[in-house]
Amino acid sequence: MMHENVKGKKYKQLIDLLSRQCNRFAFVENRQMMEIEEERLAYIDDLIVDMKGHLIERKIQREWETTRLAEDTAYVYYFHFNNATRDFLEEYSDSLFGWISPELPEDLMFYQNDKCILAACSHEGFFMVDETLWERFLKR
Repeated sequence: MMHENVKGKKYKQLIDLLSRQCNRFAFVENRQMMEIEEERLAYIDDLIVDMKGHLIERKIQREWETTRLAEDTAYVYYFHFNNATRDFLEEYSDSLFGWISPELPEDLMFYQNDKCILAACSHEGFFMVDETLWERFLKR
């Protein structure tokens, strides 16, 4: 578990490295944080309009890599990780912990098939990362 926010040039380098190691990524929209759910979902739809074709699925979940909710649920959006979605991640934030509501969705997660390589909990300020990938990142 890491508590360092990866920012700026290092953030872009991390996203680029992840794009070579992972084939999908996800982010979270926590329903308990939504004042008006329909409006928030419309906002997210507008935000992802250019990569809607890369959306694999949107699932309602009670838990994901960094969080378990006792009673509420969240929408978890899963995308193919490719050049278009990498560009989206690099365009909308310049830091790993910059993915935080209400401006952006939260809790980025990156997967190679079913294995999670990196999972961030933006509002808590930590992320979990595969040791091999992190060592490779630090050597850059």
